[in-house]
Amino acid sequence: MSDLSPSLAVSDLFAGYGRMQVVRGVSLEVFPGELVGVLGRNGAGKTTALMAIGGVRRGVASGSVVLMGRESFGRRPHELAEAGLAVVPEGRRIFREMTVADNLRLGAFVRRRVPASELAADLARVYGIFPVLEIYRERLAGQLSGGEQQMVAVGQALMARPRVLLLDEPAAGLSPAVATELYERVRYLAHEGIAVLVVEQAVERALVFAERVYVMEQGRVVLEERAEHLDGEQLSNLIVRGSQPAGS
Repeated sequence: MSDLSPSLAVSDLFAGYGRMQVVRGVSLEVFPGELVGVLGRNGAGKTTALMAIGGVRRGVASGSVVLMGRESFGRRPHELAEAGLAVVPEGRRIFREMTVADNLRLGAFVRRRVPASELAADLARVYGIFPVLEIYRERLAGQLSGGEQQMVAVGQALMARPRVLLLDEPAAGLSPAVATELYERVRYLAHEGIAVLVVEQAVERALVFAERVYVMEQGRVVLEERAEHLDGEQLSNLIVRGSQPAGS
């Protein structure tokens, strides 16, 4: 990755709730075409960091967030979306009383001035990535399974044509088979050139699909390593113990 500039570069990020600091000096980067995982115990600050990067800051926040070469810290979520960043929060936050197709079209709101033919092409692209959504395009999103709803959420984000995609525990509550299917699609998006940053609880899943992982503990990054160099059992034990290996 040394010959490329990162699509997302975060430096010395602080964020929290009110006056309580949860994220303490986090730095990370994600390159074009790379899927990067953020691991750690519940309460380690993973989601807070992700939301701060995405402009949904809580409490006093500071640091640097460089998006596609431009400093973006402090910009509003819709401004970040226009600059190429999309966030998919945990919990499949879609419009359940709207059809799948209408949910997807809403994702293109920041591009509402582009020709209808271009939006139609983007919709066709999403259907190509998630074929089941085309089958159910006129069905209410709330009638879909959990995995299908998560596909709607990711597809909605893709309609904004992001260069950087942030996902907060996209496989939460899904069966292993459905989670694997979803991650295969996400990895495909990375291979298309999108920089993907994923908060994930399942260590083994992260090591299978991510190129690199960051481990957070008490609001700080305590380990960064290529996934292929890590052992799942040892890493799980590290996270449970809340201590980093010697020399890291």
